[in-house]
Amino acid sequence: MDDSEAINVMNSYFFRKCSSDLEIVVARNGKEALAILEHPDHSLLPDLVILDLKMPVLDGLEVLEHLDSAEFNFQGSLKIILLSTSMNPEDTRRIEKYPFVISYFVKPLSMAQVNLIVSNHLKE
Repeated sequence: MDDSEAINVMNSYFFRKCSSDLEIVVARNGKEALAILEHPDHSLLPDLVILDLKMPVLDGLEVLEHLDSAEFNFQGSLKIILLSTSMNPEDTRRIEKYPFVISYFVKPLSMAQVNLIVSNHLKE
């Protein structure tokens, strides 16, 4: 989930290269992301969410805040990896309170990082 089409294309390519059987759903802003994540059928929740911190409409931190709220009741099954263009210590501090955030990377992701993500969080 990133507002940059180039980042979305590159990430999709890397993830498909690591595992061709992945279904990849792209959202270009936080509002689109929430529409996907709030689907009433919990079986349609993604296995993993790659979320950019800086997006239009709703940014990544606003998405996290909403997902942490009482209205969103299936955080236990949610795994999010955050992306940002910088490793701002303030951002790192702010995301520590969300137990469903499992990792934080400076973008763009490399192929090696995607391999690590797939092997650690998507392979069963």
